[in-house]
Amino acid sequence: MAEVIDHAYSELSRDYRSEYFYKNTVAERLLLGRHSVNTATVLPEFRVGRSKADCVILNGSSTCYEIKSDFDNLDRLPEQLSFYRKIFDKTYVVVGKTHLDKVQNLCWDDIGIIELTSKKSLRVIREAETSKDPVDVPVLMRSLRVNEYKEIASRVSGASIDYPNTEIFSACEEILKISPSEDVREAFCSTLKQSRKVEKSYVLSLPRSLLMAGIGFKLRTDQRRGLVENLNKIFSKDTLCTTRFYEASNLS
Repeated sequence: MAEVIDHAYSELSRDYRSEYFYKNTVAERLLLGRHSVNTATVLPEFRVGRSKADCVILNGSSTCYEIKSDFDNLDRLPEQLSFYRKIFDKTYVVVGKTHLDKVQNLCWDDIGIIELTSKKSLRVIREAETSKDPVDVPVLMRSLRVNEYKEIASRVSGASIDYPNTEIFSACEEILKISPSEDVREAFCSTLKQSRKVEKSYVLSLPRSLLMAGIGFKLRTDQRRGLVENLNKIFSKDTLCTTRFYEASNLS
């Protein structure tokens, strides 16, 4: 079954390079090729303000990758990038050849640009610069889960966070607002590396074409085990069909 999925993925990558193909390529080339699932994690579809970052990789720092395939519209790109700069250390736009020139004209100089080439490689057109902007704490807070902003506030303040549920959000927000941005960025990165850690054994057991799907879709342990078992099954043309359609055809 895995071979069938990989074959279909390969065919689509030639004729229809969708957003998923871009995301999966970024995860495969950068998470597995440059980094390691032991020391890095990926956040797919991470909400930031009114936008969702397509792919964020957390290693020693946070790097956002905004995908713009040849089928995408670029109208919202400046607004999206303005949000990403508020919390991530670096931001890249990953783009195909069709939009490459337009993206270069739309992006600020500190935004990196990566081209996904016809040979399925990632070519860095311009390196991203580390953001010097202060962290936008209200935007950051609304991107996080309760346990995450509590942990980040605890790390930067060096104190235990113990407030009533009705006060915890505003208390953590105030702590982060008066903390140095570099400390907040570091605590954000290290906290989410743990809280949203990739399930290494499961993800690496999937075919490469399902890498980003395996990271993005949250399945129970038994569901993951069942999926891997089914993917490892080998089907042949002689495999007996036991569906109700097969039974109906025999009756006729």
